[in-house]
Amino acid sequence: MSFIEVDSKKIYIEEYGKENKHTIVYFHGGPGENCLDFMGQAKALGEKYHVVSFDQYGCLRSDAIPENESFAVKEHAVLIDKMREKLGIASWTLIGHSYGGMLACLYAYTYPKNVEAVIYECPSLDFILSAKSIASFFIPYFKGINSDEGVDNCAKIINKDYADKKSVFTDMWHVLNLVKDEKERQYLHNISAEELNASYPRQDIPDECRGRGMICFEKIVQSDEFYNDYLPCLKEIKQPSLLLVGKYDPVCCETQRDYFRQFAVNGKIVEFENSGHFPRIEEPHTYTDSIINFLDHAL
Repeated sequence: MSFIEVDSKKIYIEEYGKENKHTIVYFHGGPGENCLDFMGQAKALGEKYHVVSFDQYGCLRSDAIPENESFAVKEHAVLIDKMREKLGIASWTLIGHSYGGMLACLYAYTYPKNVEAVIYECPSLDFILSAKSIASFFIPYFKGINSDEGVDNCAKIINKDYADKKSVFTDMWHVLNLVKDEKERQYLHNISAEELNASYPRQDIPDECRGRGMICFEKIVQSDEFYNDYLPCLKEIKQPSLLLVGKYDPVCCETQRDYFRQFAVNGKIVEFENSGHFPRIEEPHTYTDSIINFLDHAL
């Protein structure tokens, strides 16, 4: 294990290809998950780039967030840039998955001089749009199991005008608790939930680390910032950007994809024909090649 201390907080990091010129940093999703699921890609991309992968503050092997500490998306971006300085990296390319895509978008908008390029993997750049899309995604599942409650709860999300933005998460949580099929719940298309879990490296992780992500998750989803619309930031981010999205991913919905097509400066899109929310695992070789091809021209 390797740790870096930033603002008296211990952050778990992994580095691959440290001798290579350009640096890629991976922002995992969740919020509250970890970087275990990126190890395969980190090793592959580390053949050509310096790759930094880390457990975000409050997640798994990094320090837990104290109950009395305020922490949200903006504080996350600030802490990550201090980590960049501590590592002695002048600028880097961002890869952000799901919530990590939201974080990468805010980071690139806030620290443009420190960013060479941005890669979004199935991002949620407007959580309310994502929630409505996910609700539509689940309706066929609930009809298939004859769950009127599930169909009705999804319809509520789709049709509701969320003046109180935070209430969308409560509604979404009710829906997710009704989904018993883990493949559906993880928005997978090409692989099973068991195959997804098997792709994570088996590591000896202390039991006390495993519950940390839930505190991080709760703090971020309870903050106002999580429900901001980050799509307009795409107009201001001038660095080359790449959207990697599974054809069947409901999180990065068609409205968000269209916005990226129209407004992302120097933006390109790769759609994975046989993937849902995890193209780096569902179509790993195409994923790696797509990033290398993009960065060959962007850097």
